[in-house]
Amino acid sequence: MQFSVFGALFALAAVLLAGCGIFDPEKNPVPPPEPPAEYVIPSQPGYVLNNLEIAYSHRDSTAYKEVYDSTYVGSSLDQSDTNPETISFTYSEEVAHIAALARSPTISSVTFDVGPATSWNRLTSDDPSHPEWAVIQIAGTSLDVQVTDGRDTWQASGLKEYFQFSFAPTTPAPSSPSDTLWKIVRWVETRSP
Repeated sequence: MQFSVFGALFALAAVLLAGCGIFDPEKNPVPPPEPPAEYVIPSQPGYVLNNLEIAYSHRDSTAYKEVYDSTYVGSSLDQSDTNPETISFTYSEEVAHIAALARSPTISSVTFDVGPATSWNRLTSDDPSHPEWAVIQIAGTSLDVQVTDGRDTWQASGLKEYFQFSFAPTTPAPSSPSDTLWKIVRWVETRSP
């Protein structure tokens, strides 16, 4: 009887000293890596917005560049400002922006949410020189962009915000189910008074 009790105690001591995971869980487990982003073929303007949302939220500069046409121009106008002034930005500035977000070690989270497709307002092109463009307008109550850097969070959304995206079709592409790929060529954001 003494031999089996001693053997059991010895085995228990060996397990405890070996750091059995059941009795000694890892103190700071490394979280599993985030799954890779999955993009869709931009065969419709709405798919481009979905890819924009994913690329921005993942700070994926390669995919982010792909959603924009090289002639892209964006603008922002705050009409509630005392002296409203339109701020313009270009393709290269968008590319630099996402690269800066990706490089910053102090940014803890980035989200870009375009809201459900049912909240989007599909319009025809308002540019007579480009009737082939598609346009999607999103109210700021549906679209939400947030960047958290340290204790500060910047946000673009709200009742008075409107975002209008114009999409240019690219040359026919065999990889597209619709035979066309789309890219963002204009982005206009406006805050009403």
